[in-house]
Amino acid sequence: MVFSDWRQEPTTSDALQMDGWTWQGTIPWIKPASRPRKGGFKQSAEFITWGVKGTLNNSRDLYLPGHFTASQPRKDRVHITQKPLEIMQQLVQICPENGVVLDPFTGSGSTGVAALREGWRFVGIELSPHYAEIAEQRLRAELTQDDFVLAGPEA
Repeated sequence: MVFSDWRQEPTTSDALQMDGWTWQGTIPWIKPASRPRKGGFKQSAEFITWGVKGTLNNSRDLYLPGHFTASQPRKDRVHITQKPLEIMQQLVQICPENGVVLDPFTGSGSTGVAALREGWRFVGIELSPHYAEIAEQRLRAELTQDDFVLAGPEA
């Protein structure tokens, strides 16, 4: 899954397919609390382009929504693109059983927190030492033992 706005969505789906993934669709995330755009339409949505390697496992008893509505976190928000945990906890469920959730742009760690809460293993990569530290603190707060590694520029 890749989050983007409308400008990157076509290129994102093309790149996904060029890398051997089977494009499964685009899921809208409607953000009620968003900034107006002077002279144009409010940019109140992001898009989640998703795909699978191989074929979709439709034998699982899993039914996820086709769209999401939630505002970005206001309380405890530590990153400009921080995603709502309630959305991320649903999204990580698409990961194959016994799979690992990978977030190559971890930011504040919301994907990792969601993955851990839902029982998935998680690998996070973050270039910014500042955000890597924030993500590590959030992930450690979810764990009862020290059994994860957050890769960053100094790792």
